[in-house]
Amino acid sequence: MASAFPKLPGFVPTQELDKPNFRKVSAAKQDQNREIKQLPNKEYPVPRKQPTQVPSQTGMFNPDYLSTTHAMHLPKNSNNDSEELYQPSWVKMDRHVLRFSGFFKEAVVESALENYRIRKLTIFYYLEDHSISITEPKQENSGVPQGAFLKRQKVLRADGSKTFIIPEDFRINQDIEIFGKTIRLYDCDQYTREFYEGIGQPQEHSFSPQSDSFETKTMTKYIPQKDTVMKDYLEHKLGGGRVTSQKQFLENDRKVLKFYVFSDIEYVLHYYLADDTIEIKEINSANSGRVPFPMMLRRQKLPRKFSLNQPGQTYAEDFIRPQDIQFGQPLIIYNRKFVIQGCDPFTRYYYQEKFNVDFPLGGQEEQQMEQRSNIIIPPHNGIGDEQDSLGYIYRLQPKPPKKDFFKWVDNQVNLRFLAMFNTTKPEDKDRVFVITYFLNDDSLLVYEPTVRNSGIPDGKFLEKRKYKNAYNNNEFFSPNDLIVGNEVMINGWKFQLLDCDEFTKKWYAENFK
Repeated sequence: MASAFPKLPGFVPTQELDKPNFRKVSAAKQDQNREIKQLPNKEYPVPRKQPTQVPSQTGMFNPDYLSTTHAMHLPKNSNNDSEELYQPSWVKMDRHVLRFSGFFKEAVVESALENYRIRKLTIFYYLEDHSISITEPKQENSGVPQGAFLKRQKVLRADGSKTFIIPEDFRINQDIEIFGKTIRLYDCDQYTREFYEGIGQPQEHSFSPQSDSFETKTMTKYIPQKDTVMKDYLEHKLGGGRVTSQKQFLENDRKVLKFYVFSDIEYVLHYYLADDTIEIKEINSANSGRVPFPMMLRRQKLPRKFSLNQPGQTYAEDFIRPQDIQFGQPLIIYNRKFVIQGCDPFTRYYYQEKFNVDFPLGGQEEQQMEQRSNIIIPPHNGIGDEQDSLGYIYRLQPKPPKKDFFKWVDNQVNLRFLAMFNTTKPEDKDRVFVITYFLNDDSLLVYEPTVRNSGIPDGKFLEKRKYKNAYNNNEFFSPNDLIVGNEVMINGWKFQLLDCDEFTKKWYAENFK
């Protein structure tokens, strides 16, 4: 009698309820499976139920969009206890997985670093259909393909019984053979332990597998130890570095103790209180017969004992302090003896206030370069700046004159005056000029505006530079010399000041009351 139900999965009332799929099996696969004993899936008591997970299906951009679980198709108003009686095993055991950790030893040939490799695996046993999947955690630079070690499938026992592996075959600290690989189990998760306690077969305690040469040599990360002393030495050598005591630096900056010492000749020893460094300078004198050498010892921290250590490898308590320098006592500096002969007034005052010690004054002062009084300064020829030209008189290799930086920044102000020639020449009587005085460097600039059809070229009349006032003892011009109505002589030219702009009037009113 033909059935009225459609022959589709889920619509035939006589089909097996515990059959998970209805895939067609090839003839070759059927020949391989003819002798396999297909035992019914055994149901085990699970330690705890998996929470109901119903993924959101509200949008296609949701990562769980169109994903399905058995819990999605459950009726909303139903009794769970009655449903569990009629649920097939693959529904009851859904998402119940046992997890084991194991390893096997693999031989390594043609390698000078190792003879074998310990391959660690993670084994997953799915109670839903008694299938197994194996993964291998990836190791950096391992040289072997890692990741998925065995795809999810049922695995036959290695004893030739033609039956599949079941949960009772997994025991910690015992071997299990999977496709020719003998794997020693050494750990499992908490859920797996609760599962085996529920079936009356508790697992043994876990242990740590042995390490191979690759893991000990390659995978062990080297943690370098910071050499703070060497780092500080290199930073100071490059001109940087931090001050050890910021308070010491702020309180003692530019405070230097000066001692007069003697070794084979007389020297000057400077002790910098800001950072406890010492330098030794030679006292050079004229016709001494010695090659003038500026430094006997460059500025550095001076250790009490001389030793050939790693550069910069010294300790703070080994450095010489001010209390170690005493009058009449020799000071050993890199195995060379220096005798203290005296100090300057500041050093004497410092020792009285700090240590209550009366340090005597004395020592040979450094000879200052005598100023020659027979230098004849020639008159300025009017070319260039006079201050710049004087550099060739005082020095063989002149240096550019120093400018007053703060005056340059704070006085970015220009005073402008209207002037005419004070002359009787008819061609020059009507010529008009604009005199600009720059307060930042006391320079003057004379400019002649354009007058059409005058026949006189316009533009800059006198270039910008400092000029001397012939009416004021040849002193450089100042704002006091530029008064409206007065006559001034600039570089031999007589000008009559007629007027000034509004800013100049306001500036004179504020500064000359």
